[in-house]
Amino acid sequence: MKTHRCFAAFYDIVSRIEDRQMIGALRARLLAQLEGRVLEIGAGTGLNFGRYPRTARVTAIEPDPFMLRRACRALTATTSHNIRLVQARAEDLPFPGGGFDHVVGTLVLCTVPDPLRALAEIRRTLAADGQLHFIEHVRAEGPLGRAQDLVRPVWKFVAGGCTVNRRTAGLFTAAGFQIERIETATAGFGVPLISGVARPL
Repeated sequence: MKTHRCFAAFYDIVSRIEDRQMIGALRARLLAQLEGRVLEIGAGTGLNFGRYPRTARVTAIEPDPFMLRRACRALTATTSHNIRLVQARAEDLPFPGGGFDHVVGTLVLCTVPDPLRALAEIRRTLAADGQLHFIEHVRAEGPLGRAQDLVRPVWKFVAGGCTVNRRTAGLFTAAGFQIERIETATAGFGVPLISGVARPL
């Protein structure tokens, strides 16, 4: 697995700036009502940790050791005591089937090399009535989408493997999820965001 020492430091700074704006409100709304067994995929630098209710028992995975180190610091700083960190990949979750009531992914599927395999693993580890809660940036339509297509190779190299033009909503459907709620918003440079809830069929 490729690791990203420099990008982890850069992402930590930029994401905290973004978090003070609209994305922070999206995170808060997505996580506020979660209870029970929660799996967070791609914890990054731990921006979600302080937003989980105390009633949630969270297992957070992160494959990159440099991101994981920063997530550990964030965990130490949070007042929650119901979060444990595991180094693991979303495509190979080291957990039994049906073990989680909720799976959370915020701005992570763009960086997963095999998103369909990751979604299959998420589906496997969700309980029968479980839910996937997501925030993802996606490919725009029109000129902006074509610009995302053009910059994708360079952006993927400099931005920790991020596929800036991924059509993530279609991946949910292809992986056997039904989207129950979806909202759209706009991130920096006009890049569209989707947030919402999906459930395995």
